[in-house]
Amino acid sequence: MSKDIPKEKQGLIVIGGGVTGLSSALTWALHHNVKEEPVLLIEKEPKTGGYVTSYERKGYVFDTCQMIPDMSELYDFLGIEIDLKEFKGYYTRFFIVDPKTEKITKIEIPSGFKNFKNKLMTEYPSNAKEIEHFLDYSRAMYKEFFGLKLNPNFFQMLKMLFTCPKIIKNASKTFDEYFKQFNITEHEVIEIFDSYAAFSGLPGNRAAALMTVSAINSLIAGAFRPKKGFIEFPHQLTEHYLSHGGKLLLNTKVDKILVEAGVVQGVKLASGEKILSDNVITTLDPNIAMKQMIGLDVIAKYDKKYADKVASVKMSTSSFNISLGLDDKIDLAGLGLDCGYNVLSTGKGSFDKLFDSFEKGEIGFTDKQFHFGIICPSLTTGGKPNITIRVVPMALADWAKLRKENPKEYKAKKEKWADYFISLVEKYVIPDLTKHIVLRDISTPATYARYSGSPTGSIYDMAPYPDNFGRSRLAMITPIKNLYQPRFVHGVFASLLSGIQVNDVILDGAINNGNARVPKKFEE
Repeated sequence: MSKDIPKEKQGLIVIGGGVTGLSSALTWALHHNVKEEPVLLIEKEPKTGGYVTSYERKGYVFDTCQMIPDMSELYDFLGIEIDLKEFKGYYTRFFIVDPKTEKITKIEIPSGFKNFKNKLMTEYPSNAKEIEHFLDYSRAMYKEFFGLKLNPNFFQMLKMLFTCPKIIKNASKTFDEYFKQFNITEHEVIEIFDSYAAFSGLPGNRAAALMTVSAINSLIAGAFRPKKGFIEFPHQLTEHYLSHGGKLLLNTKVDKILVEAGVVQGVKLASGEKILSDNVITTLDPNIAMKQMIGLDVIAKYDKKYADKVASVKMSTSSFNISLGLDDKIDLAGLGLDCGYNVLSTGKGSFDKLFDSFEKGEIGFTDKQFHFGIICPSLTTGGKPNITIRVVPMALADWAKLRKENPKEYKAKKEKWADYFISLVEKYVIPDLTKHIVLRDISTPATYARYSGSPTGSIYDMAPYPDNFGRSRLAMITPIKNLYQPRFVHGVFASLLSGIQVNDVILDGAINNGNARVPKKFEE
């Protein structure tokens, strides 16, 4: 890996070394002669991976992600091999707490479409037909995604009316609007499916139906975690990229995207050097790339509607994260934590209410209203015992200001909220948890804002509102010729896919024939 700034013109510069950037740069390297059309990946941090990584604190290794669906088609496409653990039996547990009685209802979600369907129909017989209709219809709609074109022409759009009728019908609906069509009335079933919308950082009455249906079907089919931790993704992608002749600059910040007469020219680094390129891909928050590195006034010269879309783009919520290193006297497996994800919630619209507070810049969590996740990476990676408490939604609010201007108050605030969430986990999921804590590592929205550069500390990319998702999202092809912005929605799968998609766009469909998804085999 050379630290020298290249003097020659590049075929492609990729800004941002997260998983989207790595996938974009690697796909270019796999489909070009990089001696003639070199590719350069620029990352401001000392390592690649972005939000998809693992980090170490005093011998404890924590993952920043939770679980992923079956993505074998993408691994094959990119030529990487990730050793994965599949969660069999159940992959998610819901602990629904009655805020009045404090009684807990525990629901275990099994892996496999048939298992999931049979469980719900058996345990909730009064809604068996409605559940069957919802799941069968949703699975059929999910399969339609694989027939979509990324940028369809007029004739392809007409064809979609026949090949993707369910997607066309439900594209503008929220998940709540979509779900209510099936007349499911069982409260616990409603809670289960609402939580899939919450995985994206949005409640069901705001999240796009298509995103939530995709999440449900992809995770039901199989949920996994890398045996060597999520850092294995950037490790594998980076190694494969470099082995194919790609170049990488770490600890290097891009200050400007150079544009002349509506055509991208390259980038200017914060150190002052310029690197020229025929193509540029930015994987940064559009509020940074489009507004600061180019300027909306420049973009508006060539496409005012696009500039207006950038100005109004909705980024996702941020998070409050508590990573706990534990002693070896706690039996995490015996507590059932060897699964992909645990949700602790007061249910009955709690996430909706918490999101309402988030939109006001407030923290709505109380002893009677909460919804958050608990993950145990160490039962997969085999390292020192640890858990992660992941709290969404959390607004940036005054976190960044306190971190900068009043570190003492900032620390007190984050410790206070960490104590609160730990106490809930101890009360309802892991008895005597505090007795086993050896290490606490706390991340706030200010942490994510600093790390990623996102002004709001967004952790899930563009929020999947119906008018901010799918064909309504900020277009990958920008008004600046040869400048691309592969923004999709959160998740490792989407990040890897968007890197493939943007290269397919650049090469006019030569990589994936203009398809929105990489072909996949379905198991019935």
